[in-house]
Amino acid sequence: MKFRLTLALMLLAAPCLAETTAGVALLHETSAQARPLSLTIWYPTEAQPSADIGGNPVFQGVPAAPDAAFPAGPHPLVVMSHGGLRSARDSGAWLSSSIARAGFVVVEVNAPRPETAAIALNEIWQRPQDMRRAIDLLLADGTWRARVDESRITAAGFALGATAALSIAGAELDVPGYLRSCMAEDATEGPDCRWYAGGGAALSDTNAEGLAAMGRDPRVTSVIALNPEYPALLSAPPADLRSLRISLGSSDDASGDQKFTQAVEIPGSSAFDAFAACTRAGPDILIEEDGDAALCGFSAEARQTIHQEISGVILSFLTGDSE
Repeated sequence: MKFRLTLALMLLAAPCLAETTAGVALLHETSAQARPLSLTIWYPTEAQPSADIGGNPVFQGVPAAPDAAFPAGPHPLVVMSHGGLRSARDSGAWLSSSIARAGFVVVEVNAPRPETAAIALNEIWQRPQDMRRAIDLLLADGTWRARVDESRITAAGFALGATAALSIAGAELDVPGYLRSCMAEDATEGPDCRWYAGGGAALSDTNAEGLAAMGRDPRVTSVIALNPEYPALLSAPPADLRSLRISLGSSDDASGDQKFTQAVEIPGSSAFDAFAACTRAGPDILIEEDGDAALCGFSAEARQTIHQEISGVILSFLTGDSE
């Protein structure tokens, strides 16, 4: 079922966020020496924020209370992989913190950014593996295991992170189709084909064992995908698992919405709205560095309005109000 939802509806659907702030803690997962993970854990707290997380000269950070007191009782867990191949650390802080303030534990999974196109080839199967490792760590940790509800684990992500979330939720990737995806006539318009070609990398060189090992994590009970990459090459998530797809801007695979329990289009948005709001100097910095000032959108205020809509849709889904 597909919906076009307005801000007014989203604000009515979303739980009140004013009573709590976002606590934040860090964990490191180093079992794979070549790919250490940094986990930013968000959770509800009554402590006052004393730090900004995820900010830089271009993008605004999010206020948080580092290592603040944790509220009593286990909370549902959301494991987040936010962004494409070269996404910055904690790029989903704006979303993770808003979900946490509503009563969830949210883990944003940060892996080392691939330095070359050849290294990046394996992100397609390493990202879901990263999310699985994050769940393993939290459920094995003496402190965090008691804080999360193991029966309510959601995989969530944006762009390639959304593809990873769908993968561990049980959506199957058409591997032969994926390996051919940069050979099509319009391949240079794909999410990363142009970059791969410029770096002399070919999808056919992707690690075959890694691709073969992709599969469902039975601990995941629901999935949220914002603008997943390669949507036409992904099967539907399992029927026994609740699923939400959010489209920012026009969808490349609108017919694929039927694969999901719920599909929502955010009117007036674009894929860039999954990024944080920009600082006042952000657009000028991007122009000076030969970047794309369109990343900042019309204004910080406009982006924050769309962020409220996205958060409202997600919180409605997570709390079951969308059913």
